Parts: sequence; C-alpha cells; structure tokens
Amino acid sequence: MSNYKKLRKFDLEDLLFTETETRIVLKFIFAETHHKDIDSLPMSDRLREFAQALLVEAIDASYAIGYVHGLFRSVKNPVKGALKILKSFGKKASQNWFKHASVHDIQNAQVYNFVLDEVGRQFSRELKIFVTNNQPDEPLGAFLAYKVPTHGIVIRWG
Repeated sequence: MSNYKKLRKFDLEDLLFTETETRIVLKFIFAETHHKDIDSLPMSDRLREFAQALLVEAIDASYAIGYVHGLFRSVKNPVKGALKILKSFGKKASQNWFKHASVHDIQNAQVYNFVLDEVGRQFSRELKIFVTNNQPDEPLGAFLAYKVPTHGIVIRWG
C-alpha cells in the first residue's frame, strides 16, 4: 500500500546545503541515469529545498521502517561525499522536521538503500520538472510505498 506524501517545506534560513552538497545529495538519491541532468541544473533555493526535503523523507522513512531488517555493510559509497553530508546534516537538522527519527537517531542518521531507490523513483518526475523549467509551480509530492526486500542484502547507509 502506498501513501501520498508531500515533501516538507523549509524556510530559506533552514536550508543547510551548499550548491555542491545539494548536487551530491541529489546524486545519492537519484539513479546514475539522472546524474548528468543534476549536474546541468541551475542552482536555486527551491532546488536546495527539494534535495533537503528528499533527504529528510528518506531518513524519516528509514526510521519508521526500523532497523530490524537491516544489515549494515561498509561498502563503497555510491556518491563521493554523500555519507559525510548525511552525518553533517544529522547534526544540524531540526528534530521537528522528522516524525519517526529521534534526536539521537538524526545525530547518527542512516538511510536504507531501498528507501533511497523508492524516493528516487517516485520523485524523478519532479526532478525532470527542475530540468525543464527549473521551478515547479506546485507543492512536491508522490505516492510512496516502502517495501523491505525479502531476499538479498538490505544495505543501510550512514
């Protein structure tokens, strides 16, 4: 079952990512097929907000699912610098941005790979809107259905 989720909105003073960090976060969330588009995007506060909101959703969803299914593996980071940004973000993020992650959780933020995959899939249309006209007109949202894989290894980043 999926739920329609609107991404969190942030005031300008709450945006934490630089231009470089925004691109790294977007590449962490979206598949490699989108990376050239991400590199070509003109930077805007709306794009920074989009990246931050996606990361908040991914962290919060991972904690809502719980880590009983997770197997932490130290594997090659898919996007250089993403784990460093994830840790730094957790230290600066406001607790009230999250529904499921506690203060302690966000200090040591971790994200399931399958959650990143789902967020990236469901918000790829919104990424294309940024590519085509750089400013989505409507609040960003998508139907999200997080399903813990029943086979293979569940990777947790962080």
